[in-house]
Amino acid sequence: MTGLPLDTLDPNIDPQEFFSNYVAKRKPAILRGLPNDPTFRAKKWTDIKYLKEKAGHVQLMVEPMDQKSKQFGTGVQRVSMGFRDFLDSLQSKNGPYHYLTTQYSDDDDVPQTFPPPTNALKDDFPLVPMLMGNLVLQQVNLWVGKSKEGSSSGLHHDFHDNLYCLLQGRKRFVLYPPSQSHHLHPHGKIKKVHPNGLISYEHNPVRSDGLNSYDAAKYKMQALKRRMSELKSGSKTRTMEAKLIKKAYEEARNAFRELQGDSADADLAGNDADDADAILARLEAQEKKGKMNENEEEEWGGIGGNDEDESNDQEEEDPSSFSGIPTSVLHSYLNLPTTTAPPSSNPSTSSFLSSLKSAGPPFVVNLKAGEMLYLPASWWHEVTSSSSSPSDIHMAFNYWFHPPNATDRFMLPYKDSSVWKYLRDEQRAAYGVKRGLKRKTGEEDAPATSTKPINKKKRLKL
Repeated sequence: MTGLPLDTLDPNIDPQEFFSNYVAKRKPAILRGLPNDPTFRAKKWTDIKYLKEKAGHVQLMVEPMDQKSKQFGTGVQRVSMGFRDFLDSLQSKNGPYHYLTTQYSDDDDVPQTFPPPTNALKDDFPLVPMLMGNLVLQQVNLWVGKSKEGSSSGLHHDFHDNLYCLLQGRKRFVLYPPSQSHHLHPHGKIKKVHPNGLISYEHNPVRSDGLNSYDAAKYKMQALKRRMSELKSGSKTRTMEAKLIKKAYEEARNAFRELQGDSADADLAGNDADDADAILARLEAQEKKGKMNENEEEEWGGIGGNDEDESNDQEEEDPSSFSGIPTSVLHSYLNLPTTTAPPSSNPSTSSFLSSLKSAGPPFVVNLKAGEMLYLPASWWHEVTSSSSSPSDIHMAFNYWFHPPNATDRFMLPYKDSSVWKYLRDEQRAAYGVKRGLKRKTGEEDAPATSTKPINKKKRLKL
């Protein structure tokens, strides 16, 4: 089967044009180049000596290949390694080789936007590339592995908009839009597909901007609390506004109190379990501590290690955002070369093939080093990663952004403007502006947010 092609763009495209024609329309695209920001120096990482000198001391978690399926993303226990030792292991002649993927934290309450080794590489990339306009950063990641024949991620989707920068090697993407989710056998039960394509699951429902109700109420309280402190002037106009803000704060406070019992953060309040302000104060103190730790290069367990939706082994094996269709069946149906092992006596194969036929032809993208892929949140993708030669590694760096839900607004593409303005201001205060350049929009770089992920992707691989 021949896959559908994507639009191919010049990376120097105007950010507002890119937003209007692709981000707002939730339309993937290939960009024939890497970010043109002067501060994007990630291409230097393909020099392994430089990478070791810059970040070799960092401790991280890497994933062994599952020997039965011959692919990653199967729930195999990760192992702790120093980044230098991991890079050295990729230089050996004999595999199989481990894979550096998304890092997951054992401390769900102190999320980090720069998991290792990116926490030691922050000088080499902008916080938000100019191409991405005013989207709010959720996380960055570095992906490193080695496979001459190709290793697969399995078919899955993410919960954030992805700007995927291929630095070395090759990547083949098989893409299906969120609208075809009902044909792709997700492990989770879908509650809703939002108008911007973001998939929300029954066990962890989220708004179209990716925030759950608890976090949204918490940030609303924080935003209104800050605004009240700014309105201490006695002018009549400011006094009237202050009354409206106070009323809105009480409404947000009540909503927060109602939701706190459904959150794992409720126990932070101790004896003040019914006091929303007490909980908020404790959360703010904890977030402040988390931001202080953001620059510390300590051992990292990554994001989502103890997510409540992975409370038992079965759920840990089958994350909601992964498809039940075996990679070998997908590749066989599309007549794509594969190294994955076929499933043993799977009676569902005929059902899977029927579903793939119903889903229609996918987009197939062959990404080369020095190119980027923009992929909106919740687009399904299976990724086969290959080294360019037996001695080479494959390496990619990606940005995840909170999915926009006000796609008619380039300057602030999120509906809950008070929350997102607050988060962006907090980002600036926490990280500052990395470069003195002004955007074409008249704004400076939007630093990364430390809001915790909307759903923890324990097997997400690219």
